[in-house]
Amino acid sequence: MSHDLVVRNGTVVSVEHGTFRADVAADDGVVSAIARPGALDGDEVVDATGKHVLPGAIDPHVHYGLYRDYATDHETETHGDLVGGVTTVGNIFRRPGTYTDIMDGYFEQSEANSYHDYFYTLGILSPEHVAEIPDIVADLGITTFKWYYLYKYMTRTKFGLDNDLTDDVGDGMIQALAGVDAPTTLGYHAENVEITRSILEPGDPDADYHAFRERYPGYAETQSMVAGASLAKLHDYDESFYTVHISSAGTADEIAALRAAGYDLWGETCPQYLVYTADDCDARMKVTPPMRDATDRETLWRRLADGTLSCIGTDHVCNTLDEKLGDDLWETGLAFSGTQTMLPLVLSEGVNEGRISLERAVAVTSTNTAKAWNLYPKKGTIRVGSDADLVVVDLDETKTVTPELLQAGSDYSIYEGMAVTGWPTHTIVRGRVVFEEGEVTGEKGYGTHVDRPV
Repeated sequence: MSHDLVVRNGTVVSVEHGTFRADVAADDGVVSAIARPGALDGDEVVDATGKHVLPGAIDPHVHYGLYRDYATDHETETHGDLVGGVTTVGNIFRRPGTYTDIMDGYFEQSEANSYHDYFYTLGILSPEHVAEIPDIVADLGITTFKWYYLYKYMTRTKFGLDNDLTDDVGDGMIQALAGVDAPTTLGYHAENVEITRSILEPGDPDADYHAFRERYPGYAETQSMVAGASLAKLHDYDESFYTVHISSAGTADEIAALRAAGYDLWGETCPQYLVYTADDCDARMKVTPPMRDATDRETLWRRLADGTLSCIGTDHVCNTLDEKLGDDLWETGLAFSGTQTMLPLVLSEGVNEGRISLERAVAVTSTNTAKAWNLYPKKGTIRVGSDADLVVVDLDETKTVTPELLQAGSDYSIYEGMAVTGWPTHTIVRGRVVFEEGEVTGEKGYGTHVDRPV
């Protein structure tokens, strides 16, 4: 029997089944067989000898259309993602309108322009959004939502709404999600805005990154996370409560303490917090939460290794230096790209530096993420019947990061000039080779929405 595609003689890495040499076959877009090396024949064969075969990476935390045209972001960013072995992203999206009325147009843009699969996470900004949660799940196939605690007192000016995003709205969204007859997830931006509101005010034009960081102390993140998790626990929803972009050692340690006390919750950190400290940062790295100290960085790695932190996302936003940089730090915009370098950085700084195992790297970049965001087992695993999203990686290959290498929309990378060891040689989305030896071979429009529940 000949299969559509066979990835031959690689070392498969599976969270469920360990690490073993095997052939992996795909037919009609899904994994159809896993067998001893050399046992399977395919119409197309990828030789993975000497390399590792991982489930495609999933970045659950991207924002498209913030600086640039929405459709353009879908095109350029999903194109570049294939270079980094990412096969699915979660676009965290917020608009003031009724989602059941406005999403069709955004779906059309996403479907026409995406090189790989994607899902939506919708920001809940108002009681009206809370009321439509059951219809969003039933009609749109979207089961993941976000509580932007930083917008607590900003919804009127930023979105033109007539409500604040106070705890009564948050309480309503948790109760509504807990009442839906489907697995759901609530992403939570932890930030005590009474403490951090001064971050929006101009400061000394000669200030450096440390001055910016001081306006966002780690304890403001930690306190907010604990408060949000407590509310979720009171509604028996803590197993679906997911704190995004954790930057502080204190927050990671408090998640460990909450789990010891009986909470079951998810924590995500980002590559920028695992690579840089505030001492390394300039205006290009301006983001909230900011990079912190070496102690925070090493604690995040330790908590990633011991299972306290479950996932990695990037908080990816595409912009150019002209769009981002202002006259000083306070006039400079927030955010930067990160999806294309997510998996290579985890392999380079985590696996190759001995901080985490390869199986743990697969867990935090794919398998756990699929479980947390209601994609598993369609995504996040190499098993018969799952989507044939695969990435073949060479753990020994070193490349220097440049915008040209990443083949996406930004003209800079905060990791530019960094030597990174561990890169994909092939990326496969639903059984189709879409990146091969430095060249994107996939087509715009091949990517599709992952309807959930799956």
